[in-house]
Amino acid sequence: MTFYYNPMNRNVTLARIRYNTDSDGVEQCWRLILDGEEILVESVNIQAPVFTSRDWIEPIQKFKHHISVEQCHVHIDEAGIALITPALAQPAPVSPNV
Repeated sequence: MTFYYNPMNRNVTLARIRYNTDSDGVEQCWRLILDGEEILVESVNIQAPVFTSRDWIEPIQKFKHHISVEQCHVHIDEAGIALITPALAQPAPVSPNV
């Protein structure tokens, strides 16, 4: 089965990444939890500082271990490949006097 993904670009406060144990090992192998919203993806490329975290997951009443990234930008393409980089800076406001 081939999955199709809605491309996404957004800054997040906290991205947590863990293996999807419900995956068949071929597709949708990774869980991304982006500010609490879970998205399944094919692969993850992290190009930002990371740390490990042990987090309580309320819906399943268990602790899970994650690779975590704070203040980052997440891009997911049509193939479900996620790229995580440091957060993109917000554009400076344009002064009407310039």
